Amino acid sequence: MKYLIFVIFAALVALPAHADLADELDDLVGYTITASKTIDRWYDDDEKDDSFNGCSHGRVIVFTDNTTLTCAEYGYQYAYRPTAIILAKEISYQGKLFYDFKMVVEDEIYDMRR
Repeated sequence: MKYLIFVIFAALVALPAHADLADELDDLVGYTITASKTIDRWYDDDEKDDSFNGCSHGRVIVFTDNTTLTCAEYGYQYAYRPTAIILAKEISYQGKLFYDFKMVVEDEIYDMRR
């Protein structure tokens, strides 16, 4: 819990004035920070690159520990080997457990899937 408070405080201090930051954080209620990882590269059907260019639906993001998440939405952003904060929320549906993933890179939040 202390770590989550620190992350929120750091986001508020480090980010430029963001009129809708509270709205963005409100969307993350119930999620748990599960990891902090460095993005190493990405690939999709047509391309691959060693920098982070945001998300395209279906793009696979590869972290330095060789784990991956797949983008479930589009969003452009450029960064070289940025830190990604991974969040997960457990969802129960018809007696089965699923996880919804989010990835925060700098000031952008992306919908992700395994």
